Amino acid sequence: MNTLDARLVSRAHRAYELGRLTAATRRALLLALPISLALVGCGAPQEVLACGGALLAAVTLFLWRGQEYEAGVWPGVAAGLAPLLLPVLARFAGHPCRTGACLLLPAVCALGGLAGGVLLGLLAPPPRAGRVVPFVVACSVAGLTGAVGCLLYGLIGLAVMAGGLAAGAVPLVVPRRA
Repeated sequence: MNTLDARLVSRAHRAYELGRLTAATRRALLLALPISLALVGCGAPQEVLACGGALLAAVTLFLWRGQEYEAGVWPGVAAGLAPLLLPVLARFAGHPCRTGACLLLPAVCALGGLAGGVLLGLLAPPPRAGRVVPFVVACSVAGLTGAVGCLLYGLIGLAVMAGGLAAGAVPLVVPRRA
C-alpha cells in the first residue's frame, strides 16, 4: 500500500469515527431534558451540572463505542429516570418538611431507586459468562442518571438510591442468571 492509499484509509477511518461520535452525541443529548428539569428544581446547580455532564459524557462514550456497550445504555437510562424524576417532583411539589432532619426526601430517593431497580432487573441484559458488559453499563448509567436527581438530597440521597436500585434489581437478575 503506498502513502496515498494509507492517507485515504486514514481519512476514511477518521471520518467514520467522527460520524459515529456525532450520532452518539445527538442521541445522548436526549438526556438534556431530564437534566434541565433537575437543574431547575434544585438548590445545588454545580452538583447537578457536574453529575449531568458525567452522565452525558458516559452515555456518549458508550453509544460511540457501540456493540455490547450500547446494549446497556437505554435500559440503564430507563431505570435511572425514576430516581431522577421523583426527587425533582417532590421538590416541585413543595415537600411538607422544612427541617434538617426530614426523612421524606431520602425516602423519595429510596422509592425512586427501588422502582428503577425493578426496571433495571426487567430491562437490562442479564449478566452471563462472557457477556457482563451490557449489564455493567446498564447499572452504571442507571446510577448516574438517578444520581442527577438524588444528588439534590446529598450523599444520603445517593446512598439510599443506590440501595434501592440494588434491592429492586437483585431479586430479578439473580433468577434470570441461573
